[in-house]
Amino acid sequence: SFRSKQWYQRRVRDRSTRDRKDSKEVNRVQKIKDEFFEMLKNGDVRIKPDSPWNKKKKYFFEEDRYHAVGSSSLREEYFYEYTKLLGEEKKKKEKKEEKETETEEVEKKDDRKEEKEVEKEDEKPKLSEGEKKALEKREREAAAMKRREGDVARRQVDQSREWERERGAHAQEEAKQHFTALLHDMVRDPDASWRKTRKQLKDDSRWEMTSLLDVEQKEKLFTQHIESLSSKRKRAFVKMLDECEHVTLTSTWKEVRRKIKHDSRFSKLSEDDKEREAEYDRYITDKLAQAKADFRTLLGETKCITYRSKETLRGAAGDTHMRELKQFLKNDKRGLVLDDLPEDRDRILEEFLTELEKVGPPPPPTATKPLAKR
Repeated sequence: SFRSKQWYQRRVRDRSTRDRKDSKEVNRVQKIKDEFFEMLKNGDVRIKPDSPWNKKKKYFFEEDRYHAVGSSSLREEYFYEYTKLLGEEKKKKEKKEEKETETEEVEKKDDRKEEKEVEKEDEKPKLSEGEKKALEKREREAAAMKRREGDVARRQVDQSREWERERGAHAQEEAKQHFTALLHDMVRDPDASWRKTRKQLKDDSRWEMTSLLDVEQKEKLFTQHIESLSSKRKRAFVKMLDECEHVTLTSTWKEVRRKIKHDSRFSKLSEDDKEREAEYDRYITDKLAQAKADFRTLLGETKCITYRSKETLRGAAGDTHMRELKQFLKNDKRGLVLDDLPEDRDRILEEFLTELEKVGPPPPPTATKPLAKR
């Protein structure tokens, strides 16, 4: 209906405004978090990866950035996320220093070896040409062996790093699976909010098994779960409408509502009746579009409808021919689906016949496409 269409358009605008507000809220929260991290980084007290929050928070009580974070639990969560980043940076730095130390040791070892070789070279007695060639051959073979050993060692290091990455990725995936299972068990309401739900999830022992996931990853998985719940309920609502024999293309929401209001799928979709009505309007719109498309397909498959049909309808027996044509189309269920909308059905038929007449007779089967001009 026109009123339903107006309501739906107004709801779309409201949702768009709400999305913009949500985006601003996300940016505001991120800014507060960034400033909280900056406070921890530049504060007078030193913070290490293993620093406890309960002993450090007192140094920041007078900071505005401390109070900008709305709850004590969220401050603690941000603090430990920051110390986790410190730990990762410390590990990277230690690995870099260790690698540089190893490089220096290798270079010193090579220098000492080179010096010894020079000394040995000076001490060597004079060799004949044959002895020199044999020595050079042995040295080339030894150098080739050394290169092969170096290649094997590098491949082993690369393989070890790859295994380490795979173990990290596997641990991350396990944490995601634990958190997803936690959501499936505890969150069944598609209208649930992340802020309230997070407090409930923390009380579950499985929360500790998801420590590898940061706040943003958990919130993203929560959002995906909520979208899945909402989609599942919408599909159940649509299936209920499909099963209801009282629903036709011209049925109003008020008429249908009386027939389905006792079905559990009706109440599970939403507590807001306007949202249920909007979902019903979308359902009818989709059904009508599909019915029209199916009817056009049927017209294209009906061999008795040709480019001459329009001309026949203009003749003396036009009305009789039209009745026979409509009766013939009703032999297929696609010809019956628009019975409640005869004006739409007749308009589609008229447009189809007019288009056929414009196109004219089809080309003969032996006709070939003309060659394109160069």
